[in-house]
Formats: sequence, structure tokens, C-alpha cells
Amino acid sequence: MSQTASVKSAQAAHEDTTRIAGRLFSAPHPRRMVLPILAFSLFGGFLLTYPAPIEVSIWNVLYRAVFVFAVPALVSAAVTKPLAEGLGGRMYLRRSMLMSFLGLVVLDGILLAATVGLTIYSIATQIQYAFSVQRVVLLAYGAVLWVRFVILAGTSHSNYLRSLPAAIVHPILGLLGLAVFVPTRAGDWLTAALVFAIFLATAIGFTEIAKRPLQKAFGVNGLKLMRYTLDHFTELGEEGRDEIESFFTAISVPARVRVGAVTFRTPRGTKAVFVAPMVHPGPMGYVGGSDLPAKLRARLEDVAGAVLVAHGPTTHDENPANTKEVEKLAPVIRELIRTAHVSPTASPMVRVQEGKANVCAQVFGRRALIVASLAPNPTDDIESAVGFAAMQEARLAGAEEAVFVDAHNCMEIGSGLTHFGTASAHDIIAGTKMAVEKALASAHGPLKVGVAGRREIATPREGIGSEGIQALVTDVAGRRTAFVLFDGNNMIPGLRDKIREKLMDLLEDVEVLTTDNHSVNVTLGGFNPVGLGFDHATLVDATLAVVKEAIGNLEPAEAGIASGHIDGLYVMGPESATRLTTSVNSTVSVLRPAFVATFLLALTASVLSLFVLD
Repeated sequence: MSQTASVKSAQAAHEDTTRIAGRLFSAPHPRRMVLPILAFSLFGGFLLTYPAPIEVSIWNVLYRAVFVFAVPALVSAAVTKPLAEGLGGRMYLRRSMLMSFLGLVVLDGILLAATVGLTIYSIATQIQYAFSVQRVVLLAYGAVLWVRFVILAGTSHSNYLRSLPAAIVHPILGLLGLAVFVPTRAGDWLTAALVFAIFLATAIGFTEIAKRPLQKAFGVNGLKLMRYTLDHFTELGEEGRDEIESFFTAISVPARVRVGAVTFRTPRGTKAVFVAPMVHPGPMGYVGGSDLPAKLRARLEDVAGAVLVAHGPTTHDENPANTKEVEKLAPVIRELIRTAHVSPTASPMVRVQEGKANVCAQVFGRRALIVASLAPNPTDDIESAVGFAAMQEARLAGAEEAVFVDAHNCMEIGSGLTHFGTASAHDIIAGTKMAVEKALASAHGPLKVGVAGRREIATPREGIGSEGIQALVTDVAGRRTAFVLFDGNNMIPGLRDKIREKLMDLLEDVEVLTTDNHSVNVTLGGFNPVGLGFDHATLVDATLAVVKEAIGNLEPAEAGIASGHIDGLYVMGPESATRLTTSVNSTVSVLRPAFVATFLLALTASVLSLFVLD
């Protein structure tokens, strides 16, 4: 294979980074860990008593299981949380219980390996089985220290001295429990200190290697960033957000961002505003532009009865660096609502199929709303250059102004972006021109508009953000069409078709959209499109109810389209996003060889020191 063939594309590298979230898992409830801890403690007690017959040594097994394994594990699980938090770290009881259980797995694994090895040696040489209990347990608890220190340095506090007390509590308690059965001298404790020092030094070496790529690329401590990210994943709120946003702000670049808005007015005021900002609602949780629909609605609901925030043509390169950057959008949208030139007439929604793209266009006066989808072909974001080109084609077709929306409604794992210059991008651009031409040429009529929404129909972990489902229904001379907007990050293939099929009895046409809200991505795996974790029939029925409600409040309205720009809005930028992806992938790629090298070094050095000091 040639060297060029083995080089990954930027999209492939981004997909690798996305899959990292799939390695995260939720720690079980603390109560669920008690029985496994007791079971592994009992097994460890048996290994320490072997080869004595069980009927002779049952009480010895229980005593050792309790004092050497169970009590140290349970007590350390209880005290790790206050110890870590008292020194400025972050810890949860479920996490500390899981860490204690993991320590027992390491202990039993090393003891089992030693037992099997010594048994085979005894059988092969006909030498009586002899097990230096304190030496192997000391080695095993050194390995436990290594594991706990690495975990705590990455998830609790990156300062090594502040992580050490919580890391060493389990091994110390285990050795104290062993001392109940094995007489010890001062030299034994000095040996234990040497072994622990060896494991601690190699654990520090491993963490230094792990944080090096991000530190080299951005000058940031990768362990700190990981801790704040895990805090944000765990709390699903503001925890860790400020620290993560500080990092993104440091690597961000200023940009000129376009915002388009469709304003619908009635004699009572602004009934609804349909917004398509060209900033990306990411990167995750509630950081930066994530949860953009709710953030904008909270800042605009005093000037519009309903706020629908669709997905403009934009990618992760346009993620706002922090929440304050998002706040820059609202004043511009307010001005667009105020100054929009409205018209009482509109065209029906027109759909054009061009290659892989299907493009919907509806004209209000002489201004066009464009919604593009590649469904049923899975894809991720449509980049901004494609949107700009499509809007330019709309103007060349005769539209005075245009707003472009990425429907973002069909995705599988590994779906790529729609880049400018690709066949799919050409289909979207050509389809836009044809759709706008047909909409401008079609018979216009009086406009009626109805809107409805249902919030909190599901949780972000189930794939639906706080804005739930919203529907915008237009009626032009009796022809009713709808845009149905889900507050989620794309949609699994096939669900869009089920929704459209259910609604076609009520409407001439309908398109399904998602906001691309990345608040739903704070979940295991990081891949959580609409329909993945929620019953389809329930979603379809809820959508039907929302659309019926929107039809029920149809009323005469005027509509206008306007667009504006924000200068100096800080976003991640293409170079920063690429560098971050590269650094994260580099970190992951070095973890496995670094673990093998440092852990084996600790084991080898510790075993040699035990033989020398024996």
C-alpha cells in the first residue's frame, strides 16, 4: 500500500474523534457494586488461603476476604469522594465504588496469575507449593495505586499531589489489612514504600505522555480539559462549561457570520420568526453554541410569539467559542424582525428533485425560503460555501433575498459533510435555482400561518432537546404545507419518511428538519440522532398532534425575509478544529503503547526490587 493511501482524510479523522465518546460509559449505581466487590473479595480470600482445603480453611478465607479485600475496598470507596473533593478535585460515589471494584479486579488478576504460575511450577518440579503472600499482595496493591492515580489525575484533579491521597488510600488500607495476618517489620514497610514509589513514578510518566499532544498543540493541560469535559457530561448543566469555553475561546478566530430570518406578522404582532443562523449549534452539551434554539428563544420570546431556530449551512468550524458569543446573535435578529419588509401574499411550497438533493422553496413577496435535504441519502452538515452558492443562485433566479436552511434530517454513523464542489453540493445548488424559479412563477395568493410546539416530550439523552417539536404551517389559497422542526441532532434514516407519510393526509407537502442541537450529544457514544433512543410511533403521533394544533390556529398573516451579518463573532475556525481533532487522535493513539510500556516497567522494576530486598 502506498503512503498516500494510508493517510486519513480530515473527515475520517473527525469520525475517529467522534467515536472516542463511544468508549465512555456510565458508572453503575453504588448499591449495584456492593455484591461484585464482596464476590471478588471472597475469591481473593480463597487465593490467599490456597492450597489449604476449603473445609479446613473456610474461616481463614472469610477473614482474609474481609480484612485484606472487602473492608479496604468499601472504606476507600467511601472516603475517596471527600478526600478528592477536599483537595479541589471532583468525585462521585458511583465512580469511587467502581474504582474500588476495578482495584479488586487488578488484585485478583495478579494473585490468580501468581497462584497459577506457582502451582504449575510446583507440579513440574515436585517442589512443595510455597506462596510468599505479602510479596505478591504488595505488588498487586502497587498496581492498584497505578490504576487509581491515573484515573484520578484524569478525572478528579490533574495536580499530582492533590490526587495522591485519594489514590493511595485503597492500597494503604489493603496493606494494613494484610498486616493483621502477616507479621511485618520496618523493613517490610520500607519495601512497600519503594514498590509504591516505582508504580507512582511510572503512573506520572503515563499521564505526562497522555497530556503531551494537547499541551504541545495548544499549550493546555489535556488532563484538565478531560476532567472538565467529564464533569459536563456527568452534570448535564453548567459544570465545567466555563473552563471548556475558556479553552475554545483561546483557540478561536473572529468571523463574519450571516443570519437569515423569516418573520410572520399578524395584526396582533409578530406571530413567529423562523431563524437560520450560519453558526453551528455545537460542540456538545451546553458549551458554546450548543442548545442554540433554547438560548435564542429565551432572548427573543418578548418580540415573537414563537421562535423556530433551524440549521443554517454551517459546520463545526463555525461553533461559537463561548456562550457570550451566542448572545451577539439576538440583537441582530431583533433588528431583522423589526425591519423585515412583509408581504401578504406568498407562493405555495415548491419541491424539486435534482440528483440526490430535494429542495423546497417558498416565496414571500419576492423573497425565498429554501430548505435542502439529501434524504434518504445519509449526510451530515452542509457547509457554508454551499449555502452561499445556493442563495446566489436564488438571486440570479429572480429572488430579492434568500434564506437557506439545511434540513439535516438523515444520518448514519460516518456520514460525511457536504462540501462545496462535490456532486451533492452541485445538486443542491442546481435544485435551488430550479425550485426558486418555479416558486416565483407559480400563482401567489393570500397567506395564512399557523404555529405550534410541544416542549419536553423527551430528554436530551433520548435525542430531543428542550424545544421539543415545532411546526410552521402555511396556507396559500387553500394549499397547506408545513415545516416540522425537531430539536435534535439529525435523524436516523427512514423516520422522516414515516412522519411525512402520516401528515400527507392533512397537507399538500411537508418537510422535516432538525436543529442539530448538540445538547443531545452529551450521551454515551456521542451519536444520538432523533429516533435512535425514542419510540418512532410515539414521535410520529406527537408530530401529528403538533401539526394539527398549528393548522387549528391558522390566521391571515404577512411574511418577510431579511438577512444581516455579525462581525467579529469568535468561532472555532477550520484550522483550530483540524488541530484539535489531530491532537485528540494523537492522544488516543499513544495511550495503549504508553500504558504497556509504563505498566510493564513498573511491574518489572518492582519484582526485581522485591528479589533484591528479599
